[in-house]
Amino acid sequence: MPEPLLFHKEPPLAWITFNRPERRNAINMEMWQALPGLLSQVAEDDDLRVLLIRGTGEEAFISGADISQFGKVRSDASTTLEYDRAAGQALLSFATLEKPIVAMIHGFCFGGGCSVAVMCDLRLCSDASRFCIPAARLGVAYPVERGVERLVHIVGASNAAEILLTARVYNAEEAYHMGLVNRVLPKAELESYTRDYALKLADNAPLSVAAHKFFVRESTKAVSLRDTDKIRAFTARCFNSGDYKEGVSAFMEKRRPRFQGK
Repeated sequence: MPEPLLFHKEPPLAWITFNRPERRNAINMEMWQALPGLLSQVAEDDDLRVLLIRGTGEEAFISGADISQFGKVRSDASTTLEYDRAAGQALLSFATLEKPIVAMIHGFCFGGGCSVAVMCDLRLCSDASRFCIPAARLGVAYPVERGVERLVHIVGASNAAEILLTARVYNAEEAYHMGLVNRVLPKAELESYTRDYALKLADNAPLSVAAHKFFVRESTKAVSLRDTDKIRAFTARCFNSGDYKEGVSAFMEKRRPRFQGK
């Protein structure tokens, strides 16, 4: 059987591909469990500066959770705890990775696929993409920390309520106008555009990118809940870095900076 998750390094880029085309790349328990380890590999490799997430083919990004497993791993509230723990750990690893994560979305992005997409920092999709969270049609409730909170922060409470309560399918333009995706591209152009987009991100100062990724996430919290010590530490790390000196020198000399992430 082919590997359900493919990990490919193409420095400065890394790719994780959801690889179950026979099930429209539906995500199962084993895939949730494997994701934190793959993201750890990205975190530990200094040659990798941007992580891209995609599904195999153009029919689906991730069509949702693999419902065929529900009788075993989500049969009731008690068995669901372990499933939710695995999914929660996977999604947390997206949030805590200091490097930017870009979702390249072809086709269906449903249910658990939306949970993965909203935990990425940026989302680019084709004009043929479709988005849906069908929990209300399945009789399940997503834990707040498993993407619901992030969805609210991205699209606002009103749009999030409509997405979750109606369980309807949204097209790419609707997703763009509510802020669910950052760009909509013609289907044939999505992959080349996403690669160029990610390479431009990789050109930026890694410490600055990491700091602002963290700051954006922290800014969605109440002031009293923000990690102010870590915010100060990120800021100091940037100003004390060689990359800061390089950025200023390159600007003054009108040349392209060569950032080292140090």
